[in-house]
Amino acid sequence: MKLVSLILFSLSAYGAPLMSGNASSNGVFVSYETRLEPGSPPIHMHGGGTLTEKNVIKRHLCNFETKAYFGYDLVVEPLADSRYRLRFAPLTITPQKMSEIFSKVSNWTSLPLPGGPVTVEVRAGETVALDLFVNPSTGQKVTDYLTIRGNERQVVHVAGPARDFGPEDATIDISFPELSVDGKAAVSSLGGSVSGHAVWVDIPGHGRFVFSLARRPDLGMQKAGEIRGTTMTWRTGGNEYTITTDKPITSGSRAYNLYVFHIPRTAEYFGMSGGDRPDYPIRRR
Repeated sequence: MKLVSLILFSLSAYGAPLMSGNASSNGVFVSYETRLEPGSPPIHMHGGGTLTEKNVIKRHLCNFETKAYFGYDLVVEPLADSRYRLRFAPLTITPQKMSEIFSKVSNWTSLPLPGGPVTVEVRAGETVALDLFVNPSTGQKVTDYLTIRGNERQVVHVAGPARDFGPEDATIDISFPELSVDGKAAVSSLGGSVSGHAVWVDIPGHGRFVFSLARRPDLGMQKAGEIRGTTMTWRTGGNEYTITTDKPITSGSRAYNLYVFHIPRTAEYFGMSGGDRPDYPIRRR
């Protein structure tokens, strides 16, 4: 596992963003941004997110075409003087667990990261970069940029009429969600986050919901809700669902129409996944 030097400048000029999100370990929030460097040629049919178990952040990325996945485990320890120790280790998500996260896909192959565990100490607001994968045919690499965040929840509300998603707009980013169904709390302060042009959420007793900001009538997606700042609301099957997050769900300053596809299925736990388009979870249902 290769740790790149401490980053103290803007990332906007480096590569193409693949996804971003947040996770927490030992009460410490960490933001990550995943980039493809260089950004061309682009990659498709990718997904990923985080699982947090016993204060271990399990950051995973995958390719749906090759059924390969990779990533790392991360534990964050608060130290004195606003410093934090980040301990990176090989990813412990099994192929069987990946099949639970991304249903209808089996025979996952785990790609190990080079090297052994890595430990680094940073201050709040500083960013470190971790190389995760290098494509031998293109020379491109996938890198995670991780920044220590505070622990306060930011609430943002966006006014004005909702409009359709445009190509210049951002992805859906569900971060540390709280879920209510028909006004009653269902999931409170769930750790972790997911980001993508398409995001799908499993809700026990209700099934899977696939979300997109873009019109996809070819997939049967229906305009069923809105995203306003840190809140997304949709209505399906006589129920109203609301998710609130700790930061804006889209990077734009407008309200957006939300397109939804409902897949009735048995969900044993609340789960979130994401990818570059909604075709995969709908056509593989």
